[in-house]
Amino acid sequence: MTYKKIAQAANVSLSTVSKALSGSKEISDELRQNIIQIAKEMGYFEKKRKRKIEYSKSDAITIAVICPEIISLFYAGEITAIKNKIEESGGLCAVYVYDFDDKKLDRILEQITVRNSADGIILFAEYLNRSNYSIPMVCLSSSENIPYDTVFCDTNVYMSDMIRYLKDLGHTDIAFVGEPNTMSKLTAYRKAMNTLEIPYTSENEYIINARFEEIGHQAALQIMQKRKIPTAIICAYDEIALKIIHDFCQCGIKIPEQVSIIGINDIPMSSYAPIPLTTIRFFQEEQGALVVKLLYDKIYENSDITQHISIGHRLIERKSVGKAPKNCYNERT
Repeated sequence: MTYKKIAQAANVSLSTVSKALSGSKEISDELRQNIIQIAKEMGYFEKKRKRKIEYSKSDAITIAVICPEIISLFYAGEITAIKNKIEESGGLCAVYVYDFDDKKLDRILEQITVRNSADGIILFAEYLNRSNYSIPMVCLSSSENIPYDTVFCDTNVYMSDMIRYLKDLGHTDIAFVGEPNTMSKLTAYRKAMNTLEIPYTSENEYIINARFEEIGHQAALQIMQKRKIPTAIICAYDEIALKIIHDFCQCGIKIPEQVSIIGINDIPMSSYAPIPLTTIRFFQEEQGALVVKLLYDKIYENSDITQHISIGHRLIERKSVGKAPKNCYNERT
């Protein structure tokens, strides 16, 4: 596929095609997008990628790892596990960050595709706006609702396990604390509460427009303003849980005698905090190995089979969770 055929199909000059496919700002964004779309439909990027793989089989391939952030200990651990597996296979890893911004994610994917700057992509995402990218891609997600090979840890399954565990300890007044980026976990919380026939109210849902420890701090303040506090709190990730524990203890609320706290991700500090945190652990090393293998199969074997593989989790029991207090109203004195 040559520039000439693309130019004819787009009714533009060869130089305009060259500018569009090199990311030049000398042409309008609308025209560039039109030329790129025509090139995709004509198979230009796919053929270019195959030629690159064929000519460079003896060289290290480059894998783009695209994630929403790198400040999180969870994502940092996931990316490190993936990077190690890529490097063990002789490849190179390039990390892109899209800051939970879908438009930025689209721009990154388009740039990698047009510039052919990676031989494969590993993407952390819950969904994609488009599904016609020519570069082999494997996604890491909380569900299988993505039209690419996906390795996912089912949010509904581990949330159900957490709530069932708390219910078995006598807890029925269970709150959820999260943020706008963790709404899939809130949805899973509601579903599990209904399935396990545990009454719940929106007053026990705390969605804080902040990040990390600040969420825990604000949620703790809101909860402590109420005379009746929940007997158990599920936190969208460990940093939130650890801050709530800290603030509650500072105010004389006993953990877990009055309130049980449970987190998600099992970050390192969860095991050696003053009150070690009960949490959900995912298998990052195994997940990293699996996602890299799936992607390499796509790159070298050109497999057209789409796979969705669910990985397991483990509930790590520590001292932040106990039996529900006998006073079912859990009123503060």
